[in-house]
Amino acid sequence: MKKITLMLAALIVFSSCASIFTGAKRNVLFESDPSGAKVFVNGFEKGITPTQIKVKADDRIDFRIDNYKERVVVMDSKFNLVSILNGFSIIGWGVDALTGSLKRVDTNYVKVTLEEKQSTTAVNDYLKKGVISKVNIDTESKIIETIIVLN
Repeated sequence: MKKITLMLAALIVFSSCASIFTGAKRNVLFESDPSGAKVFVNGFEKGITPTQIKVKADDRIDFRIDNYKERVVVMDSKFNLVSILNGFSIIGWGVDALTGSLKRVDTNYVKVTLEEKQSTTAVNDYLKKGVISKVNIDTESKIIETIIVLN
């Protein structure tokens, strides 16, 4: 009876090996050029580069800084080999699947280069060539009407 109890206890303790030994998240160092970009993980702000954040497989990482184009990185992943220790334990495989521990982030460092936004557009070019000829302000309906004559 003691052997059966010990075997059941061992089965419970060693079930879901990947969840216990490695977990679903991994610390990753994020950097950007230029530095100082806000880092968002799945839409939530988590820090400013350079920063180290715990992320899991398939997380969406956004880098944002004023006057630069936003950059998006999706965390890559690979099969977590530790989960093989589950063996034939359906409970262990199920727990690892539910906690996301079957996949593990494959990298521990991400650096992105952010591009500057184009400051001029076709509309801005036309407006620079134009002259404001008339401005009407209607205080009752709170409307401002501007007439621009293009050269």
